[in-house]
Amino acid sequence: MVPFVGPRRAVTLRVSILAGLLASGPAADAGQPQAQPLLVTSAVPDAAAGTVTISGANFGTRPFVTLDLVPLDIRGALDTVILAAVPARAIPPGEYLLTVSRGPDPAHTATLRITVGTTEPASVQLDGGLPSSTQPGSPEPAARTTVDLPPVVAGDTTALKIGERVVSVNEIDLEWYRSDPAGYLGVVRRLYDGRRRIANSIITEELLALEAKSRAVGVEALLKEEVSKRAVSMPESAVISLYQSLGTGTRGATLDQMRPALRAWLERFTEPDLAKMNFVEELKKVSTRVDILLEPPRIEIDRTAGDIALGPNSATVDIVVFGDFRNAEYARLAQAFPKVREAFGDRVRIVFKNRPALGPDSLAAAEASLCANAQHRFWPYHDVLVGASGGGIRESAAKAGLDSAAFSNCVEHRDFRDAVATAIAEADRYGIETVPSVIVNGRLAPSPPPFLAAYEYLKLLVEEELAFVAASGRR
Repeated sequence: MVPFVGPRRAVTLRVSILAGLLASGPAADAGQPQAQPLLVTSAVPDAAAGTVTISGANFGTRPFVTLDLVPLDIRGALDTVILAAVPARAIPPGEYLLTVSRGPDPAHTATLRITVGTTEPASVQLDGGLPSSTQPGSPEPAARTTVDLPPVVAGDTTALKIGERVVSVNEIDLEWYRSDPAGYLGVVRRLYDGRRRIANSIITEELLALEAKSRAVGVEALLKEEVSKRAVSMPESAVISLYQSLGTGTRGATLDQMRPALRAWLERFTEPDLAKMNFVEELKKVSTRVDILLEPPRIEIDRTAGDIALGPNSATVDIVVFGDFRNAEYARLAQAFPKVREAFGDRVRIVFKNRPALGPDSLAAAEASLCANAQHRFWPYHDVLVGASGGGIRESAAKAGLDSAAFSNCVEHRDFRDAVATAIAEADRYGIETVPSVIVNGRLAPSPPPFLAAYEYLKLLVEEELAFVAASGRR
């Protein structure tokens, strides 16, 4: 969640983070009895003054306060009351999570949901959440509001006439795709992603309602019972990942300062959300059959004799990955390639395409990888670069068993500069905006849900595509 964009929504491919405080040394909370738990009893926003008054106990002398991941400026603090500045004009009305922390111990952090401004109940949400009347716990889903939607025209529908010439929407789209492929694909993908997000919400709602009915309980009671069984504590790496995703939203706060509330957010929201997702996935396998017939937009990926691939050309599933050797997320994803190939064998072909995005060092690594490929040692070199022991370009070449002299000559003369430029242009033509990006049989895959292991992410993509191929009889 981007700070201050509204209340927390249902699980998406993004997760919000809260900030907290870890004392930096003995003076961090001098004189405060650390055994006393921190308590928050109320928080009263004052929109006119742009503040929130927080009441409770054992705040200490230097409390750290956040609102939906954003650290707030403290105007005054006592052990039982805090006055924090809230940029009310930058915050739309909605519900937010307030966090107060004074140190690293779980007892030194407390949270409270507060409402800023006034909100009107909405019958329809356009971000993938369910209508308020169909949130878990409602006895029966309310009837959905019927609205007139503008048609999404396509195909041979007539768009315009010029004299005797008739131009269809399809003809216009073809010209749009020819002249601006990235722009066209971006619009088509957003349309599909929006439909799929709503489809997933409806699936979740229906499966939970059916399961609750079969057990003669409410949805809220069902979730309370099942989610707790599946909740797993997030590792420290999840805390770090969430902190990094905040970027400038941390307002200069360090990871140590943020850690307590980051952990509080994971426990309050992320862990239950992932547990709920797992429960719904189980219901898909054992409950009512679910067939998703929405077909995603697909593009034809160029195939050349020089493709760098793992697996045969006859594979049922082509996974094309656009990667940057200096991108940590790509490195994490790439380390799962061998396990995917081991699990699915020749049914899967993994194709690597360079998409350097982090400046000169990324470009140099991309060119060097093709120098390694010239010696038929691309994958050993690739694995060293993305591995934990990877180092510089030349050091990695030695570890990968390359001919050092030939490799150095290739790198120095930038033999593959044009090839990398061509790869970048190809990625742009497909509308690739982020690294890493994954295209499965021509379909741009969504980004992985936060904290989902790279192998599990790729496994889900492969299984979904294998199921589609089996059901449709075409690849």
